[in-house]
Amino acid sequence: MLSLKLLDRYILKQFFVASLVSMLGFIIIYVAVDLMEKLDKFLDHHVPFGIVVEYYVNFTPQIIALILPVCLLLGSLFATGRMSMASEIVAMRSAGISLYRLMVPFIVASVLISASAVYFNGWILPHANVRVEEILRDRVQEDLITSQQFDLYLQDSKNRIVSMADYSWGQKRGTKISVQTFDPHDITRMTSRIDASLITWDSTRGMWHLQDAAERVFETDTTAEMIRHIPGAESYYHFSFTPQELKDRLLKMDEMTNPELYRRIQLKRRSGQDVAQDEVDYHSKYSLAFTSLIVVLFGVPFASKKKRGGLSFEFSIAIAIAFVFLSFTKISQSFGYNGLVPPMLTAWLANILFFFGALIVIWKAQK
Repeated sequence: MLSLKLLDRYILKQFFVASLVSMLGFIIIYVAVDLMEKLDKFLDHHVPFGIVVEYYVNFTPQIIALILPVCLLLGSLFATGRMSMASEIVAMRSAGISLYRLMVPFIVASVLISASAVYFNGWILPHANVRVEEILRDRVQEDLITSQQFDLYLQDSKNRIVSMADYSWGQKRGTKISVQTFDPHDITRMTSRIDASLITWDSTRGMWHLQDAAERVFETDTTAEMIRHIPGAESYYHFSFTPQELKDRLLKMDEMTNPELYRRIQLKRRSGQDVAQDEVDYHSKYSLAFTSLIVVLFGVPFASKKKRGGLSFEFSIAIAIAFVFLSFTKISQSFGYNGLVPPMLTAWLANILFFFGALIVIWKAQK
């Protein structure tokens, strides 16, 4: 493995120090503001100090995911701006080092950070968010949700629909279940219907068990039907959904890992529900991770030219870029949620446009 050159090590040190200082500052401000908001609730509910610490330990990954692109943008602007103010970039160019070569360590570091952010946002962050929500619900009684879902409709297959009056994912049990099967050649005609008072999950068999189940079989003439009670041996069924998939329906997007969110999308699609918003959120988990690379490509060439404003000007530019990027992302998401723009394009549109913007900035910058 080739060792980094002295110049690369120097640039990376400036970049990481500036990024970490920015991140630490944002985390302290974010935690301080949130603590001021929730302090009364913690005191009113007598939440132990250890639980408060645990809450903010698990809350920190959410802050990091939110501010990482801004911190890397600030890091690239500050590091490059500082070298420009000290005429170090002029000296590098005099030595034959181009802007493209100067950007190499920034790009390599940003690619590695973005790849790590995919795993962080998709697997580590959801588990931390689950614990944050548990503390808020159990200790502060805030943001309460029920463990039951009512009026549940599931598309089990192309010609079979399963409905429940309510389902408890804690007990893995539903009530007033109806299984309706339709003619595959004429989906407007129901061929059979199974009604049961209760459905439970049998973990030993890996199957659903219907209790007090009765089946109605309809002939071609829908007025004629045959009714029979389903005996115990036949009351176990394989459906396309599992208790875990039903539980996933109740979780928030930021509490779900990427595989869990993908399963929920598939389940809702089988149920005939609109999955546009879930698909946008799913693809956004990946696009957000690579935002860090895009903003660094934008920041380094922009700050490579000496400016009168100094670091305060670089900070203002970073905030402005972040504001424009986030505003554009929110606007494009609204179109994606409504199905006007394909979900994947919606999630990546801001990155694509800012990437071309970065290419223009690089092209116009003095090489």
